Amino acid sequence: MNKRVTRIGWIVLAALLCLSLVLVPGCTTPAEPEEPTIEIPYKNDGMFVQMIIGEPDSLDPAWCYETAGGEQIQYIYESLLWYDGEKTDEFVPVLATEWEWNDADLTWRFKIRDGVKFHEGGDLTPEDVEYSFERAMVQDRSGGPIWMLFNALLGVSSSDEVTFADIDGAVEVDGDWVVFTLSGAYYEFPFLQILCGQWGSIVDKEWCIANGDWPGTEETYLDYNHPAEESDTILFDDANGTGRWKLNIWEHGVQIKLEKFDDYWGDPAPFDWVITQLVEEWTTRKLALLAGDADFVDVPRAYIEELLDIEDITKYADLPGLHVDAFFFTFELVEDSPYIGSGALDGEGIPPDFFSDIDVRKGCAYAFDYETYLKDALLYEGKFLGSPVVEGLYGYNPDASKYTYDLTKAEEHLKKAWGGELWEKGCKFTLLYNAGNINRRTASELLAEGLHRVNEKFQVSIQPISWGNYVDLLLTSGLPIFCVGWTADYPHADNFVVPFMDSGAGGVFSYFQGYGYPELDAKIRAAFQELDPEEQLAKYYELQEIYFQECPGMLLVQTVGRRFYTKYIHGFYYNPIIPGNAGPLWDMSKSES
Repeated sequence: MNKRVTRIGWIVLAALLCLSLVLVPGCTTPAEPEEPTIEIPYKNDGMFVQMIIGEPDSLDPAWCYETAGGEQIQYIYESLLWYDGEKTDEFVPVLATEWEWNDADLTWRFKIRDGVKFHEGGDLTPEDVEYSFERAMVQDRSGGPIWMLFNALLGVSSSDEVTFADIDGAVEVDGDWVVFTLSGAYYEFPFLQILCGQWGSIVDKEWCIANGDWPGTEETYLDYNHPAEESDTILFDDANGTGRWKLNIWEHGVQIKLEKFDDYWGDPAPFDWVITQLVEEWTTRKLALLAGDADFVDVPRAYIEELLDIEDITKYADLPGLHVDAFFFTFELVEDSPYIGSGALDGEGIPPDFFSDIDVRKGCAYAFDYETYLKDALLYEGKFLGSPVVEGLYGYNPDASKYTYDLTKAEEHLKKAWGGELWEKGCKFTLLYNAGNINRRTASELLAEGLHRVNEKFQVSIQPISWGNYVDLLLTSGLPIFCVGWTADYPHADNFVVPFMDSGAGGVFSYFQGYGYPELDAKIRAAFQELDPEEQLAKYYELQEIYFQECPGMLLVQTVGRRFYTKYIHGFYYNPIIPGNAGPLWDMSKSES
């Protein structure tokens, strides 16, 4: 959707790179002396088994734009380059062995590695690389990640703004090299970061075409443009990458099994199997970890203390994420949304444009008990933000304006909303959250409770729903309010401002909220393209103040994470840009010693 950043020399990650990883020792004394020490048995030799609360939306690198799918894709596929260990500003070769920047013609050239096999037996060629990126831009699914490629390569937000010739000319093969022509010099460095995302994965051109994917021709590209459903793409639940693991089976709603790829070009996979199981119930996940049936499980913060005194678990804490959670208001809901009661401002529902009134939005923002959320949901492992730009990024404003829990101000705004009619008649609507996410359930309950305290006529019900259905409703403007998190695609302020504020296809949240306008889009572009550091900082500060004043969403917290493994898992390190929570499995291992 948009677009920009400054040159390599920005200070971007100075604060982030200084943050340290803390290994938390297990407690040596049980809470209750009479209780026996829990000894976790060594099981599933050669396997990494994890239990999570949400399954992927899709395994197609051009479609997927969420962490559950991104995690699986990074095991199956590979990109041209990857981050060097914990660093997010240095890279190591993967499918490219070297790369060169040319200032004169704004091109990045990548030499493609020889001798690489795809899982189905094909040989990696530069043509596969060219096809992978052109296929992604041709597909360009609504609400997907490919806006980053369009911004960087063509200076636009989507395929609707260009011709096929533009797409075809942005990526070219030159012998053993693949050449990308960028839209501006300000993309020189961030383009390398963009290439590390799952949308930069390389697919097998011949195999894709043989299985019914885009043939690579101009005559057919519109037939594959803007697919309506995730299952409309060939790679939805099938895969053929070059990674250390290949897809064995995806049992939807149950598990994904990946098996070791014996013909991998580099160091062999440290696990014969990577098994990811969907288990939404916490107690089941906990018991599996303690029995050794799972090596890693998602642990809601509300239950962290249940594991802190268990010596047989390896624990990591204080993991600072490039991540923020927030509520987002939908300015114009679909007319047939089942979550707005009567669909009118009559005390039994809300109209589809209910949250287009800024006093409704600000009233909600002041009705939320932020401190209780930090205490009850996050156990104080996070910090409140005043803007989408998180700490650790160049452009972060530590003094950004913030909303606070203030029922007096909430009442003031809600009395003005809808000309006073809202206060007199009240409202009813449903607030949904993805099942198994305790933090979002708590946040939803606190918002509903706060609104009811302001006026008993405000009635908000809470309902869990599967993650896949939640995403579908978000992408069709079917949720009155949605609560989700955003994790960096690439570590720059632009990658937070755009999804929260841009009105185009890159506005991952704002676009589906119906928020944003051309003047604001221009300010976002100007901030990204500004080469003077002081001027750029001022522009990002201005954008953050606009977000506060217009209140299209309620910023919650930048979270600090933890990880819990059995003692048999080794080699974990923390890079906040890696999708999912299991960690860099390619550098990890499992042994009884």
